[in-house]
Amino acid sequence: MSETLASVGHRALLTLICLFAFAVQLRARQQGDLTSPPVMIPQAEKRKLTSLLPGPPQFGGKPVKPPMFYSTDLYRYLDGGADAYLDYGLVALVHREFRSRDVDLAADIYDMGDALRAFGIYSAERAPDYAFLPIGDEGYADTGILNFLQGTYYVKLQAFGDNAGTPPAVLRAAAKNIAARIGPARGVPQPVDWFPAAGLVARSQRYIVKAPMGHPYLAPATTALYRFDGKETTVLASLAPTPAEAATRLGKLKEDLATYAKVHPFEGLPGEAWRTSNRDGRDIVFFSRGRYVVVVQDPPSQPEAFFKELYSSIKG
Repeated sequence: MSETLASVGHRALLTLICLFAFAVQLRARQQGDLTSPPVMIPQAEKRKLTSLLPGPPQFGGKPVKPPMFYSTDLYRYLDGGADAYLDYGLVALVHREFRSRDVDLAADIYDMGDALRAFGIYSAERAPDYAFLPIGDEGYADTGILNFLQGTYYVKLQAFGDNAGTPPAVLRAAAKNIAARIGPARGVPQPVDWFPAAGLVARSQRYIVKAPMGHPYLAPATTALYRFDGKETTVLASLAPTPAEAATRLGKLKEDLATYAKVHPFEGLPGEAWRTSNRDGRDIVFFSRGRYVVVVQDPPSQPEAFFKELYSSIKG
């Protein structure tokens, strides 16, 4: 009995060592160390992802190839699109192909390790006018595709064949099966919960972790889209660790924007607020409050009421 317990303890220790090495390697790759070899995905992570792949009883498709796994070597699978997933902290991806009658199905389950980062990459690929579905926390469909967000996972399904409709029943069946395996839906994360409701475009919020507006110091930031009189206004909220850091970011932004356009004080708001234009000549108003730096691009033609509501809504 003592040998059996020792063996179990030894295996548990090896598993912990592998998981720790995996986390260290993964963090190095996510922070820009591209010279190291691809991260080795632990067997526990592979088993977890494999258990989420569609199967009986809801899904009748048959696998045609073994599952494939990717982490920091995602470029081997996504030609030109891997960097965005790595920027958002991809832990691992499982890819598997299925056949259901006369339709071929590809299933990709991205484990992003964190619900907010999963929302970030999902929100980067959705658009407010998509056909949304009540699958997982939120999903959408188009011709031959069905993608959804649930917890720390971003699931992407694609159908091929003469009967790959919008979407075919096999996609819905696979999506429901995967969602059930992941567990209960928890709702879409809202990185910023204080955006004013008037004029806000539904499902337009995005979470950005790298160089919002081309300025790395504004990360992380959340954007939302507004429509007033048929014109679009974009609001960006950059969250700093402290109000002092937010003030520092505001100063940096003012310096950067002043290199290609004059910056003028913006009246009507408490505290320091500025107005200028970007490289494309589009109007910008920016200010800080608390831990946030807020940038409004293409403000409404009559902006006073909007800015008053925006400023008073800011929390944190």
